[in-house]
Amino acid sequence: MPELNLGCGKRPIDGTYGVDVVPLPGVAVVADFENRPLPFVADSIDRIYIYHVLEHIRDLNRLMTEMYRICRPGARVVIEVPYYTCVGAFGDPTHVRFFTYETFRFWSADTDQTNWFTQARFEITRRRLVFGRVHKMLGISWWANRWPHLYENFFAFWFPARMLEVELEVRK
Repeated sequence: MPELNLGCGKRPIDGTYGVDVVPLPGVAVVADFENRPLPFVADSIDRIYIYHVLEHIRDLNRLMTEMYRICRPGARVVIEVPYYTCVGAFGDPTHVRFFTYETFRFWSADTDQTNWFTQARFEITRRRLVFGRVHKMLGISWWANRWPHLYENFFAFWFPARMLEVELEVRK
């Protein structure tokens, strides 16, 4: 089954179909993620990679629902977004949203947090806060990923993470 690299830009991933809003080299499918349905048949995609795109999307719920629609049951969605305490998250004027460790629970099948606006459900199979080299050397990266709720509630602005990596499994 096909694998997609949504918002690939100039960074293609071998073995995937590059999808972007701009017809750059390496883009196999030009698509408007923001305003139109994704141009793929329901239940046809095995994996989606979406790196540094979701922070630019105004209607995130709509795009999450579209990714759910085109993915087969058990498909994986691999996400990388800037973490909300990263200076780059706020520094880029094209960013319209920020992400915490808990953001993707909104679409989680196994949560007490209910999303009434979509039937899209995913299982969070992996989450990891990504830090710079100094934070790794000091053990902050290990500590924050071991106790992410403690980190996020009390230390996130003292020792800011750079990114959040999340892997979701489609539950249908």
